[in-house]
Amino acid sequence: MNTKSDYNTATTDRAHPRVSVSGLCFPTLSAIDAIEAIGELGVSKTSMTSAKIRESGVDAVATASRRHGVSMVTTTALLRFDLTPGADIEGQIDGARADIDQAAAVGAGSVYTLTGRRAFADWDANAAAYAEATSDLVQYAADKGIAVAVEPTNWLYADLNFVHSFHDALLLGVRTGMGVCLDLFHVWTEAELLDDIRKNIELVSHVQLSNMSAGMRSLPCRDVPGAGDVPIRHIVKELLDSGYTGTFDLELSGPSIDDRGHREAATESVAWLGELLTELGA
Repeated sequence: MNTKSDYNTATTDRAHPRVSVSGLCFPTLSAIDAIEAIGELGVSKTSMTSAKIRESGVDAVATASRRHGVSMVTTTALLRFDLTPGADIEGQIDGARADIDQAAAVGAGSVYTLTGRRAFADWDANAAAYAEATSDLVQYAADKGIAVAVEPTNWLYADLNFVHSFHDALLLGVRTGMGVCLDLFHVWTEAELLDDIRKNIELVSHVQLSNMSAGMRSLPCRDVPGAGDVPIRHIVKELLDSGYTGTFDLELSGPSIDDRGHREAATESVAWLGELLTELGA
């Protein structure tokens, strides 16, 4: 078995510069320790939840990023609102501003968010209410050099989000001025996915990658790239050909990842994705 120093020596080669590893790949580690682990993989970019950054402290996270040469490309932000008439929107907006401030303090260029659950039966009414609630926040973030993106999720997350497809995320983005955090795990089955990518690539601010464990019927059922049914190579090629210039963020979680081991799954995925990006000329 390798000691920690053996492992560090074995992983000094730098990963492809457009590969990012999410802090969610290391669910038991603090933000500080996750950054160190990611740096040991030779990866120079990460994403992190706002809660994890807050727990470790902004200054400590920024210091760890500099020490290990791992920059923060994006963080989550709590723009997940209760849109029920009469709800305390101002209090929620204050929390969102705090997350945007925190993202700027750790050097992130964007934040991504869920919307919150439906408050109205009609999707359009929810979109209109959300656009009104976030109208000032998008500019607030832009003034700090932060882009805001909405992440579509599987409908099983309906208690947290009313956007469940890339197509609907684009519709909301047009209304709010937000981009889209494209997590392929949630949207890869959409019939018009590639066409929507081609036509709206400027709205894709961040891409998250994982595969899926075929046959599993509960979430999370993510797997490492190359070990499932998601046509990652095909979609990544389309993103690159359409002009996407950002990072590809590995987000790995669930029983299959736990069984492999978090560090082992991340190591395997970084190598696989780096080879793919090199092959595709990224």
